[in-house]
Amino acid sequence: MPERIYINRIPGDERIHVEIPRADVADLLADLLPEEDGFQYAATRRLIEILRAADHTFNRPQSGDRP
Repeated sequence: MPERIYINRIPGDERIHVEIPRADVADLLADLLPEEDGFQYAATRRLIEILRAADHTFNRPQSGDRP
């Protein structure tokens, strides 16, 4: 799973940046979606939205792809 994790330690702007390989996006969604309605925190729900958008982007045909 994440091969690269970056940590910003600037006071007042602390955050992490995690690179998730394409192959792991669907696996993460499969783990998270069954519990989707039970997540208390907006951050978790937002992560699911981001993963869905990434999955959609990775799986839609690119221009020049054959049907």
